Amino acid sequence: MAQISLSHKGLKDNRTSSSVAPRWTWHAWRRVAVLLAIGFLLGRANIEHVVSPFGLAYFAVLSEVAGRKRAWPAYLAVVGAFTAGGVLAGFMMLVELLLYRTVRRYVFRRKSPDLHFIPITAGIVALVVKLAMVGTVWTKYDALTALAQGALVTILALIFIQCMNLFVGQEQTRTLKYEQIVSVVILVASVVMGFVGLDIKGISLSDVAVDWLILVMTCGGIGVSAAGAIVVSMLTLLNHQSSLTQVAILGFAGLLGGLLRDTNRFLVSISFIASTTVLTATYVNSFHPLVMNIFAAVVASILYFLTPRRLENELRSYVPGTREHTQSERERVQRVNALLTEKIHEVSNVFDELSKSFADVGENDYTEAQKLVTQIVSATSQHVCALCPRRAKCWDKESMQTYHAMANTLRNIETANGRGAAPSAEMRDRCIRLDPLMTSLRYNLDVTNRDAKWMKKLREHRTLLSAQLTGVASVVRGMAMQMDAEHQSSLSEEEQIIAALEQLGLYVDDVHIVSLEPGKVEIEITQPTEGAYENSAKMIAPLLSGILGEHISVSQAQSETGTGPCTSVFASARLFQINTAVATVARDGRIVSGDTHTSVDLGNGRHAVAVSDGMGNGERARRESKAAIDLLKRLMKAGFDEKLAVRTVNSTLLLRSRDEMFTTLDMALIDLFNAKAEFLKIGSAPSYLRRGDEVIEITGNNVPIGILQDIEVQTVEQQLVAGDILILMSDGLYDAPPHSYDRETWLKSVIGKLETQNPQEIADTLIETAVRMNHGSIRDDMTVMVAFVEHAEREWAAIQLPSVPSLRKPFKRQRRGA
Repeated sequence: MAQISLSHKGLKDNRTSSSVAPRWTWHAWRRVAVLLAIGFLLGRANIEHVVSPFGLAYFAVLSEVAGRKRAWPAYLAVVGAFTAGGVLAGFMMLVELLLYRTVRRYVFRRKSPDLHFIPITAGIVALVVKLAMVGTVWTKYDALTALAQGALVTILALIFIQCMNLFVGQEQTRTLKYEQIVSVVILVASVVMGFVGLDIKGISLSDVAVDWLILVMTCGGIGVSAAGAIVVSMLTLLNHQSSLTQVAILGFAGLLGGLLRDTNRFLVSISFIASTTVLTATYVNSFHPLVMNIFAAVVASILYFLTPRRLENELRSYVPGTREHTQSERERVQRVNALLTEKIHEVSNVFDELSKSFADVGENDYTEAQKLVTQIVSATSQHVCALCPRRAKCWDKESMQTYHAMANTLRNIETANGRGAAPSAEMRDRCIRLDPLMTSLRYNLDVTNRDAKWMKKLREHRTLLSAQLTGVASVVRGMAMQMDAEHQSSLSEEEQIIAALEQLGLYVDDVHIVSLEPGKVEIEITQPTEGAYENSAKMIAPLLSGILGEHISVSQAQSETGTGPCTSVFASARLFQINTAVATVARDGRIVSGDTHTSVDLGNGRHAVAVSDGMGNGERARRESKAAIDLLKRLMKAGFDEKLAVRTVNSTLLLRSRDEMFTTLDMALIDLFNAKAEFLKIGSAPSYLRRGDEVIEITGNNVPIGILQDIEVQTVEQQLVAGDILILMSDGLYDAPPHSYDRETWLKSVIGKLETQNPQEIADTLIETAVRMNHGSIRDDMTVMVAFVEHAEREWAAIQLPSVPSLRKPFKRQRRGA
């Protein structure tokens, strides 16, 4: 019933699209031919020539799924009913179809009905027509047959709704549930009932159709073929075309054929003929039924040999667990991902164009200055020279000389930087209204300078926004490139992993290789069992570790339903891990400190530790440092390059306040695969690295962020090893000792004398030492973060199978040819 609501979501779109004339290609004509044949045979199908519910149910469902204008093939059910039951049966079928269409059109005229009401409406129509054909006097038998007709129409319509999308070309997915597969089998079995009464030289066409259908269903495996054989034979039992014994025989034959689906058609056909013949011979009392059964099986086998393999492949693509279904789903996902990647590239191009449009001002400083001078001269001439008697001479005859004289006067005013500036000599000889002219020039110059400042601020903001848009475009483009790389996984490598798992007795639904790059391995494996996580941790991860030559761990395992298939993600295990601790104290023992710190796993094999010191103390400083740290953390988690992320934070601090507000940043990015550290020191105090008895000082020369528009972000690289202790601090701790102490050596001395490797004890000791040196006084906010680098412990040993080669060789060849 869940599929009913899913199908109903697309009904409005289906009816809308049905109003557009379709393109009549070969595939379209073939689909129409199939719908016509289904309509004709369902019109012929009946139960003991008493009730015939198949035609109306098919018409009702096809009208809703394909639209009224595309449901015309269902009218062929009238012809089928006429060939099976004569004029009366054909007339009754026509009345049912026309009455249903009338009721559907006028009862549900204003809004689209719930799809559950369609089968009920069709059943009521069938009941009414059946009783009307009887007349005005009804017996109990008439009432029961009418009720049976209406009930069967309703039930069949509910069943047909589950699978009709497949026949009209509107399937939403190729992953069918087993109830949908059974619905398809019931629909096809109903079509087979239309062959009842047709025979060629004594061979029943319905028996041939049933046998051929079972042979075709063997491509779906044991479950589909056995269940399909039982369902089809049970429906033929309604017309006494078979017995319960034959139902069991066909079910067994379908089971045997499903077991042999991976062999060839000849063995499947031989097994079907042999099983049906031997089992039928055990209960028949005469030779003629056995011969007819053998002839029907042989004819069905011949038709099975003539069936195009494309049909079998198409059917297998809808059955979960088959190779064709897995390949079909992979191709569909690749098409969707390719389209998504293309859209992401387009989005990155949009951000690039926006960045260029904001960056392209189109004017240099000289042009802008010239425009400002022209603006001042124009405003002054309109205010002072408009009513002057010498206007015609100054501006009509000698405009260039007047302009240069006024420009020189402006230069004198700017140079004097006050009201004592004198007009130029040219201006003094030309102008007879010098005092109003000088006053107007000073006023317009002040206004223009104010406007120029705001224009400069606006240009700075445009530049900052352009840089940020460029960063977003690079991140989006990197995401698209990563998706492109993920789509290029090798099918042979996935099959190699599946074969290795099968050697261990593990059967999985799907394997998808995202990346095989050393240190960045990512493989997704879908398992059908409930104990998928235990299998992943105990068997699959050790096996992948042996195949890939590096330690692989289970990064995540999730199941949609909790009991169904489980998808596990296997990734490169990190060789190092970081343990951090922090100690902080506010100035004068206050509650709020202006320092902010963070230790975060960025999710890409890197760990970041950072300390930020806001300008001043208290809540405002804490707000600025916290904003810088939080934004930087989010940008780097989103995939921004660290230098670009720092520039973006710098731009944000410049834009968020007109006051001078800056913050320092001390950050270390540690690669958990090779322990290489990258330090970004933006106006911060030195950091210290203790390795055994040696203490290494790490410094930088960058200014704090939030001061300059363009900052040069320099990084310092340092190779770490297991056992290293990394210490980051704010300048409050570094500048803590009184003037009598050497600030450059006291921390080295204290760190070198530490006897513990516990990060929290080290952080507390440094803070306590700084406070003790000032006799209990805390002159500034102090924060220290300590990170201890150590080897990550392996969770299991690798499993190496002699018959399974390494997957590294194909990857390396691909890298060299790239």
